Amino acid sequence: MVRTHRVLALAALLMSLPLIMAMGSGSSDAPTRIPEPKVNYLVSLTDQGGTTVELSHFSIEGVGFVSGGMGRGDLAVPLDQVKSVDIRQLEGDLKATLSMADGKTVNVVVKGGLMATGKTDFGNYRIPLDQVSHIAVKGIAR
Repeated sequence: MVRTHRVLALAALLMSLPLIMAMGSGSSDAPTRIPEPKVNYLVSLTDQGGTTVELSHFSIEGVGFVSGGMGRGDLAVPLDQVKSVDIRQLEGDLKATLSMADGKTVNVVVKGGLMATGKTDFGNYRIPLDQVSHIAVKGIAR
């Protein structure tokens, strides 16, 4: 009877081992993996502290759009139509002013927890939108 319990306990441990290992042992939040967007957007991103970083393969949550609330609806603007994005906290919301390539501007309320990601010359980069102050879209790498 004791042997049966040991065998069952060992089997349970071995079956749960992949789950335990997937949890990881460190608390590193380093962006070892980032989404691979379909289009390689090149941007210059400035964070709330004033640090500017040049990024390739830029995306927000893995897609090439700036999306947010506009009135009672939602708007998604393709990055290839955007010249720059200025983000600021205003009245409890995260407001983004998009300067369009055609000279127009549009304002949207974005979700601060969305992740902007890209690649630098040094490695992968990610930052929550609520920590970004400016994004200048430089173009598409061909």
